[in-house]
Amino acid sequence: MQRCVGLIAGDVARCPLVVRDTQAAVVSDPSIEGLLGGQAHGEALTGRDLRRWMVTEALMHGNAFAAILTDNQGAPAGLRPLSSSSVSMREDADGTVTWYYQQEPVDYAQLLHFKGMAMPGNPYLGQSPLVAAATTVSAVAQLEAAWLAWAKAGGYGKLGFTHPGALNPTTRDAMRTAFMSQHLSASAAGTPIFVGEGMQVAQLAPTWGRDVAEMRASGNRAIASIFGVPAAYLDSSDARTQPEVAQFYVSGCLEVFASSWEAEITAKLCAPGTRVAFDWSPVTQGDFRTAGRAYAKLVEVGVLAPNDVRARLGFEPYPGLDEPKPVISGVSGGENDPLP
Repeated sequence: MQRCVGLIAGDVARCPLVVRDTQAAVVSDPSIEGLLGGQAHGEALTGRDLRRWMVTEALMHGNAFAAILTDNQGAPAGLRPLSSSSVSMREDADGTVTWYYQQEPVDYAQLLHFKGMAMPGNPYLGQSPLVAAATTVSAVAQLEAAWLAWAKAGGYGKLGFTHPGALNPTTRDAMRTAFMSQHLSASAAGTPIFVGEGMQVAQLAPTWGRDVAEMRASGNRAIASIFGVPAAYLDSSDARTQPEVAQFYVSGCLEVFASSWEAEITAKLCAPGTRVAFDWSPVTQGDFRTAGRAYAKLVEVGVLAPNDVRARLGFEPYPGLDEPKPVISGVSGGENDPLP
């Protein structure tokens, strides 16, 4: 759960925000660049840290709020994070919605509000994906508790003791208590078990540890699916370098959550006639080698121009490489080809 939330929050925080005008041209916006890309609240909080915190709050608790601070001209000058428990709303019978911060009315236009999932019955607030999948979350929590108990017991599963004779209850309880105190802890995992008087010890569930581990892995995959995180991200350390897995993660997870956050940022921080969107290329391009191979193919078939690739990789444009030029059978064609 924490891994999924941390992954999403970290990616939303590190990916740049791009502002475009009505003609889809990239434009500069001091509010976006200064607050969400630079310092959000004085020197104490960066824009990246604020984004990471707000995404974590929205996914874990359903809602995240930040007060939009303004300068003397009314322009956004800072973003102060607010506890979600301190913000509330009320809808009157006539449909009027009033928002409150610590019981005092506030202007909703001055609140940056990130939501998790839509809340059934209340379009004004969000809810955590964990609430919508409470049964799965509870089952995974029980598996974690069982795994923790097994680890604390030194990795012992359920043991059965057989005694050739009859044992009175007092003796039996004393033997059980002594065994538990001497062996059922992680520090005593290597302590030998000595039994006498013809007693036998048997492991009643010899595969219990492995079974619980498999169930935990299955539970973790179920939690990942709640957030839309590919299970491969949990099972393989190099999954993030695979473009198809990364693209599935972006389209099935990041874009699903972030579309409403982009709309909120656009409405309350962007200048009129502009809109903001996340640039997910740091996620989708993977490592440099993988990205290079993928981009080379796109340049080869004429989907991208070389300078398109240079821009995506953070390099300056090169003169004469602005137009796509497909390569056929390894030959780039044209006497005006800038490449030798």
